[in-house]
Amino acid sequence: MRDGMADQAMAAQANGWSDDVRAQLEETRLLLRADAEAAGQDPATVDAALDAAAGRYAAAHVQKFIGILVEREVREQLGLRPADRLA
Repeated sequence: MRDGMADQAMAAQANGWSDDVRAQLEETRLLLRADAEAAGQDPATVDAALDAAAGRYAAAHVQKFIGILVEREVREQLGLRPADRLA
């Protein structure tokens, strides 16, 4: 794990996320970073947007869909479209 990703993982743990939510957020981060790189955007921008979006859900009682909600928010904020993964 790179230092930045280790820091982010520690931040997620400090937020009190369950293991499931941490896994959702990490999967979402990797997916969005790949799409950002394909679109010529800096992956660090994705990290900042994802961390901010996830922080808005930190007090949510239902956390099952946080990964999906965060992905949608970040895609909208950064104008990211999913890369074609079937090609």
